[in-house]
Amino acid sequence: MRRTFSPSWFFGPLPIVFASLLFSLCGYAQSTTGTPPNDGARSSQAGPVVFPPDQVKEQMIGEISPGAEIDSARSTENHIAWVEKAGGRSTVRLDGQQVGDTYEEVKYLTFSDDEQHLAFVAKRNSRWVLVEDGAGKSREYGRLTAPELSANGKFFAVGACLEKKCRLVVNGEETGPEYEDISAPRFTADGEHSVYFGKRNKQWIQVFDGKEQGPEMDDFAYWLFSPDRQSVVVAARMGSDWTWIVNGAPGPAFDVLGSIDFSPDGKHYAYGGTDAKWGFKKHKTRGVIVIDGKVAGTFEGSGFGGGWQGLFGTSQRINTGPHHLFPDFHGVSDPQYAPDGKLVYAGRMSEGNVVVYVDGAPGPSFDDIVSPIGISGDGKHIAYIGKKGDSFVEVRDQVLGPGFPGKRETSFVGLLAINKDGSHLAYEIVRGGSSFKEGRTTRALRRMVIDRNAAQEYDALGMGNFVFSADAQHHFYEVYGASGNRDRVIFDGMESKLYDTVLRHSAMFVDEATIEFVAQDGRRLVRVLETLPAGASAH
Repeated sequence: MRRTFSPSWFFGPLPIVFASLLFSLCGYAQSTTGTPPNDGARSSQAGPVVFPPDQVKEQMIGEISPGAEIDSARSTENHIAWVEKAGGRSTVRLDGQQVGDTYEEVKYLTFSDDEQHLAFVAKRNSRWVLVEDGAGKSREYGRLTAPELSANGKFFAVGACLEKKCRLVVNGEETGPEYEDISAPRFTADGEHSVYFGKRNKQWIQVFDGKEQGPEMDDFAYWLFSPDRQSVVVAARMGSDWTWIVNGAPGPAFDVLGSIDFSPDGKHYAYGGTDAKWGFKKHKTRGVIVIDGKVAGTFEGSGFGGGWQGLFGTSQRINTGPHHLFPDFHGVSDPQYAPDGKLVYAGRMSEGNVVVYVDGAPGPSFDDIVSPIGISGDGKHIAYIGKKGDSFVEVRDQVLGPGFPGKRETSFVGLLAINKDGSHLAYEIVRGGSSFKEGRTTRALRRMVIDRNAAQEYDALGMGNFVFSADAQHHFYEVYGASGNRDRVIFDGMESKLYDTVLRHSAMFVDEATIEFVAQDGRRLVRVLETLPAGASAH
């Protein structure tokens, strides 16, 4: 497992991130983000409980050099590398030891899958060079993309440019056609296939296994290998609209393009999109569900002018391109396939009538569905939060649960997690004021509700990486900016001490009773292990 950290980011990167909100799988939990509840759940504790200090071990990884600050870091199960900046110069340290020289700038720390090799691109004398295991592996260029390493680190590729002449560099040798611009390359997990994108005559071209293929694109945003790894699926702009290109064929295109999902057998795919119509009094939105390249359903979104006030700002113009879809505003949510192959998504039938469909069957009606839908690992259960008036309602398997009223100007559901068999549910309630609503800060009152028990509330910048243990009897999550800019980890409701930074998504279960995470504590970087006291009760 790789972990990524940068002081200016709240979450590590994901393969696809849409707008301000994200959806991810983590261990046995599904983590999602969405929009508006609050607490009315019963409180699980009167106040914060500190994790017993005698059950905590800190293993020293390395120490930050005097006068230096961490610019970025990346860690694996057993190693951590970071970039230090001091006096306008950058150095890289691996497990505390300097790797390579001192540079003007360093980007794209990358470990090989076997954790035995570290690569990055570094700037010296105003030129960029690829460095692997401390040694320069390429000539100097005006620009280099992020490098890609084979699993054993013996094979590398990187996109390189001198002015507007760009080519792929493989093991130090330039190869393939020349382009005006180039993307970072990528390998499949087995190393059998590769892909990158080159720009020629203002059009982007996909290069798969060294061969140009697929239609030319005006722009592209996100891409992934197809389930069979024999092709690439691309979110592309064709003219003024965005579409997904699957097996070389563009599907229906839209002003706003949602994420794509494939059925478990890889034979089917679905995505959502929204078109906007601009009128004098109202900007209308029309949401569409696309299955296997064909329109399968159309829904009218509320659009602007119908009471929608925009969570992160007051702009009244829709953001086009790839984005997370909100069912009330856009008309549909991002669709997803359950492990049993059923398609799940939310659609807006009319004002105040938004429902979740499971294999075409609608659930209860809400003003809006304010969180993407969580699906249990066994595929037998779903959970989400719906909005009715000023209340937010927990829904499991299309059955209404408790409701919670909103209390502040902006209230919404942050992350949502459901365990493997659907027996446990957790979600984050976020309550922010005007500064939060206008997007000037991410700090808000945040708390987790776990199996209908409200946990400790924090005035924090964010929460993330909620994970249930395999037996779902224990859980942890990270709190970013829990006090000022300092972070902590919550394990079974007990707080770790405050750290200058907890590496985002670094926490993991070692066993049912022990977690570990990586943190910065003053000048030290430490690996922290917390073990539940013997006989401690499950959450």
